[in-house]
Amino acid sequence: MKILNKLQKWLLKRVSPKDSALLTPGSIYILPTREGIIYAVVVLLMLAAAINFNNSLVFFCTFLLAGIAIISMHMTQQNLLNLQFSIAHVKPVFCFQNLSLPLVIAQSADISRKNNATKYSIAIEFSHQQNLNQSQSSDIFLQELADVHYDEKTLLQLSAPTSQRGLFDLPPLTISTRYPLGLFRAWTNIQLNNDALVYPQPARKFFHKPQSGTNSEGQGAKGRGFDDFSGFKSYQRGESLKHIHWKAYAREQGLLTKTFSGGNNHEYWLDWNELSGDIEKRLSQLCRLIIDAEEQGDRYGLILPGSTINISQGQLHQHQCLKSLALYQVQHA
Repeated sequence: MKILNKLQKWLLKRVSPKDSALLTPGSIYILPTREGIIYAVVVLLMLAAAINFNNSLVFFCTFLLAGIAIISMHMTQQNLLNLQFSIAHVKPVFCFQNLSLPLVIAQSADISRKNNATKYSIAIEFSHQQNLNQSQSSDIFLQELADVHYDEKTLLQLSAPTSQRGLFDLPPLTISTRYPLGLFRAWTNIQLNNDALVYPQPARKFFHKPQSGTNSEGQGAKGRGFDDFSGFKSYQRGESLKHIHWKAYAREQGLLTKTFSGGNNHEYWLDWNELSGDIEKRLSQLCRLIIDAEEQGDRYGLILPGSTINISQGQLHQHQCLKSLALYQVQHA
């Protein structure tokens, strides 16, 4: 087992990231399992007994079992052949939340038209290193099983824990199968590119009064307040989806958003220099302030050392700010 583990680690180091991976005969490895080795020993003992007693019935059973094993080995390899893997768009999460990675599995179109075969019991395995603290870490082993039909794509949600902000580095995946009899294990290693982003962990709620900004009361009928409904306007990209008039959209009247008046209109900057603590603590505090500002409907901008995001609001603006926090000093590391 130690030799196989060392072999697997060596094979994993040879894997290069790809947007999509197609399994070909040259990329698939196959070895007998423990049950397969026992099966082979039994067949050899039966062969020795058949030769010793010159019994035709034992010869027949021996060659029948040997033929079943050979066919099983061929079917095990075919069960992985021409499968195609890719990662769809990944929804960002906050640090220490589980990241959901949508793995898309499909069969090659040309091959599926020829044999119309369903692939059974495809195992997707990977180990992810989780940092317990600054000095300790542990490997978490994850495994999922899936059947892949010839005429449709299979979507498998891989769940991986996160322990640090930034771009999530998906480790190599081991694709394996023991179908149909478990006598052989065929496997291959792939590594897929993805756009998974991990935001900083939000700090607990705390009071912070920005030193730069405006705070005006009771704007006109078409202001940006949030108390009294005043009408509709055309939807602008990046505005909050909470204010969309979905009934009008269902009546094919276009995408409209509700406007309000008479409320508070907060507009301010979230400045790195106004906070205290180390890098991770400040990023965590800014993350909390961005979330709170968006929930309150405020207009806000972000000032980081070396970069500035102008004042705005909406889900797109929130994502841009949180992305800047997630990638702060990570891109140049």
